[in-house]
Amino acid sequence: MKNELANNIRKPFLPKKLEEITSQVENVITDDCILSGKFFRKYFFPPDIVAGNGEFIQNAFDQCTLDHVHIINALFRNNIFDSCSLANADFNHSKFERMEFNDSKLLGASFAFSTGADLSFIRANCQFSDFRETKFRRAFFEECDLREADFQGADLRGATFYNCDLRQAQFSFALLNGTNFCESNLEGIRVQPESLRGAIVDYHQSAYLGALLLKLTIR
Repeated sequence: MKNELANNIRKPFLPKKLEEITSQVENVITDDCILSGKFFRKYFFPPDIVAGNGEFIQNAFDQCTLDHVHIINALFRNNIFDSCSLANADFNHSKFERMEFNDSKLLGASFAFSTGADLSFIRANCQFSDFRETKFRRAFFEECDLREADFQGADLRGATFYNCDLRQAQFSFALLNGTNFCESNLEGIRVQPESLRGAIVDYHQSAYLGALLLKLTIR
């Protein structure tokens, strides 16, 4: 079942040969920048970056640090982040298409008010991340730590959370029709009964959610 769900996500398309950035370049990210066809390995992006309206097309980031950067209202298309740190990064109001975040740290990162399609988060640490009011089509989360992540008002119809830790995550007013939560930990999840209408859960999750939403005492 997991493989079928993962195969619905279109993978990022990258050129066979990317331009490798081997030394630190000053002001590589600025307002209205276009970053295309680049490969960054163990690259440190200064945390004081504040930029908007940029385009990031067909890039690969390996073991890079982008903590606390503010790259908003940007277009990200066909990018891969492998083993990167994006703690407290701000990508609000951006558009994401065919993106992968693998084994990366997204602790406290914000994607609020962003849109996109074909996003994969694999073994990512997304604790306290902000996905409020996002609209992601074909989003796939596998083995991610999403404790206390905020999905309030998000459109997650058709998204998949496979074997994720969603303890204390916030899903109030989210659209969850067709959202698959099977095999994920939903302990303490915050959501209204009407938001769960049409969501896909397994037997144990259904028993827990029923008791939670009906305020039943289980002994």
